[in-house]
Amino acid sequence: MIWQALILFLEALLYPGLLFMIFFIILTQWLARKLVARIQFRRGPIYAGPAGFLQPMADLLKLVMKKDLINKYSMKISPLIAVAIGIGALISITVATPIAFQPIYGDYDFIIILYLLLMVPFTLAYLAVAHPNPYTAIGAGRFVAQLLSSEPAFALSLLVPVIIASKEFNASYSLYMTSIYSAYLWGISFSKTLAMILAAIAGFLGLLAVLMVKPFDTPEAESELYWGIFTELGGPRLALGFFLKFAEKIVYPLIYSLLFLGGIWPASPDDWLAGTVAVLFKTIIVFIAITVIDASLPRYRPDQAVKFMWKYLYPISIIAILLSII
Repeated sequence: MIWQALILFLEALLYPGLLFMIFFIILTQWLARKLVARIQFRRGPIYAGPAGFLQPMADLLKLVMKKDLINKYSMKISPLIAVAIGIGALISITVATPIAFQPIYGDYDFIIILYLLLMVPFTLAYLAVAHPNPYTAIGAGRFVAQLLSSEPAFALSLLVPVIIASKEFNASYSLYMTSIYSAYLWGISFSKTLAMILAAIAGFLGLLAVLMVKPFDTPEAESELYWGIFTELGGPRLALGFFLKFAEKIVYPLIYSLLFLGGIWPASPDDWLAGTVAVLFKTIIVFIAITVIDASLPRYRPDQAVKFMWKYLYPISIIAILLSII
């Protein structure tokens, strides 16, 4: 029991926990900056580290070293606790995936993981409203409206492969077990294939909305709201907000890859290294797709974003969940 607790602690702290999350954030943010720079005919980061690789870390460290300034109406401690809980939730999810040395999983664990996933965006919303500002209030209102319009449909789309894997392969509603059989869910029958296609579409659209990626970045909307939900943040608090947001952009694509892109395939469950490489490679591919979309599309108006999700995202996810149950 003590040995298992020690392993869990090391996984949460080192890999695939906090230290690995920091490294992967540096990697993905460097990659995102380089991609966006190329799309906009710029060079991107070039100074900090080889080819500018350490520039994201340098920027975060610069924020952390600044003085923690807040206005007199801001909450002091509770936002920091909320962000710490959000980061802890994302790290907990990674420990339950195949990239961990000893994944923690069990029957119906996806319900807990889904709760942790859906809790994190509201942590960002709380971080915003805890530092009141007119621009922040508008951005937070848009963010909550967008979350309420996308989170339920996003959750339904993620449940589709879990339900199919549990019915067909006795995956017991476990994320880890579903990721093992994920590649085989597309060819079971016509209805299940259609359910997976629709769920993958709805899941990707929900992914864009939850992560505030264009065209669903109205809560930030720099040209309209100064900086939206991040307007009143600065120094260490802004660094924590960025860290949580960047970690989101890793864990959400990770879950999407496990459920819709074949999970550990083409590796076998016995080959941990090959499975981990496959999962991380697919995660980076999803991240690149999100980055390119974010750099290429224009922004919806808030009403357009909400209307789009209710008009398309909900019907697609509901049809997918019904087909998976049949």
